Amino acid sequence: MVVKGSRKILLVDDVKLFLEMEKTFLNRKGFIIFTASSGKEALEIHRREKVDLILLDLYMPEMDGEEVCRRIRRDGELKKVSIIMVTTSSKEEDIELCRRAGANDYITKPIDPKTLLSKISRLLNIPERRDVRVLVRIGVEGREDQVHFFGNTVDISLGGVLVEVDRPLNIGEDVSLSLVLPQKARLIDLKGRVVRRAKDDGEAYRYGIEFIGLGAKERLALKEFIESRRS
Repeated sequence: MVVKGSRKILLVDDVKLFLEMEKTFLNRKGFIIFTASSGKEALEIHRREKVDLILLDLYMPEMDGEEVCRRIRRDGELKKVSIIMVTTSSKEEDIELCRRAGANDYITKPIDPKTLLSKISRLLNIPERRDVRVLVRIGVEGREDQVHFFGNTVDISLGGVLVEVDRPLNIGEDVSLSLVLPQKARLIDLKGRVVRRAKDDGEAYRYGIEFIGLGAKERLALKEFIESRRS
């Protein structure tokens, strides 16, 4: 998943339905969204707002996406923006048209949200959360060096876990964790590294722990548990 922020994205399409679909999806990701139904309006909004990325329909009446893109790239005040061109097909001539106009990338309709999010993340240098996390409260026992700690999970994924514990941990330190997955009442032992301190809830310390050296059995158990919580 994409990290939330105040990045500005301009959606340009002469079909209102596509604009609304794109807007609904990207609004959930914390972006500031602007919409334009014509090339002229898109240029006016970008000149005013200096957006970070433009999702630009290639085929529009009056001024199409190719012309909008060329005008932006020729303008010293506007050209520092990432542009993803939206096409109706992945034909080589359409792709080449996008490249020649100065687009950074392209995507085809109907737009796949996951693909779009990946392209936006790459162009805006936003880290993606690749592992699905599920909210779950499970008792956990851990050890850092020779010191034990106790607490509960907040969420968990194949990549790591967010825990609430009864004492401070050291960023960068390796830890051992033991917890019982409710699905099969199975105790699993995990190795991890403390990578960040999250905002505390006022009563417990919260830390993000990245799993290291996850064994095949432990990975399978976690995967089955996570999938069961999502279904």
